[in-house]
Amino acid sequence: MGRKTVALITAVWKRHELTALVLDRFRNIRDEIADTIDLELIAVGSEGSASRKLCESRGFNYIEHDNMPLNHKFNAASRLARKFEPAAVILMGSDDWITSNAVTNSLEMLKKGHVAVGLLDLYFMDLEALRLGRWAGYGFFNNKNRIWAWRNRGKTVGVGRCFSYKLMEELDWELWDPKVALSKWLDTNCDERIKALGHRIKGLKMADLGTFAVDIKGSDENVTPQTFSNLRIKWVKDAKSEL
Repeated sequence: MGRKTVALITAVWKRHELTALVLDRFRNIRDEIADTIDLELIAVGSEGSASRKLCESRGFNYIEHDNMPLNHKFNAASRLARKFEPAAVILMGSDDWITSNAVTNSLEMLKKGHVAVGLLDLYFMDLEALRLGRWAGYGFFNNKNRIWAWRNRGKTVGVGRCFSYKLMEELDWELWDPKVALSKWLDTNCDERIKALGHRIKGLKMADLGTFAVDIKGSDENVTPQTFSNLRIKWVKDAKSEL
């Protein structure tokens, strides 16, 4: 069998110091799996030369798009992935952190017949309070709003979702509905598009996928007093012992 190509797509907006660290991590993932997988890095930005330089200096294929609506912006990145004919597309935010095992092990799950793979749990890094905590996901006991939790049970988080070539073809390489304008709820919109095709994202815990995933919160652009208020998060007292 020949080498596989995987496309990692992300979108950037402001928060340049944090974004630079995250993009460096994605580049490191590319290098870590280079013996077996060609990882194409794709970023969409909205700040002209500033975001272009930030991304291209780290080996990303870059495309410019208006920051809003967000679903249109992210779709620009997913459409660009098409030209590489990747076996899979990995979705990451510009404040997300993940290990390279997420890529290799997600591909193994796709080989088993799943059209998409996602995580059921993840860690949050609260930069304002300098604390790390694990959120067990969209479960009845993991959220203070029990009705909302029940309706979303089994839903995967957005970090590290992996979509097969087959599914991307069915979606015409647009993971989000291009006919609407969204500023939030992109994960739900993506879920609904996949469900309409008769598919679902296979959910796995980090431990089952052999990975570690973090959603970094605390930069001025991505955190509010309500960020953690409805989630039951197990904050880690000693991060080294936890990890």
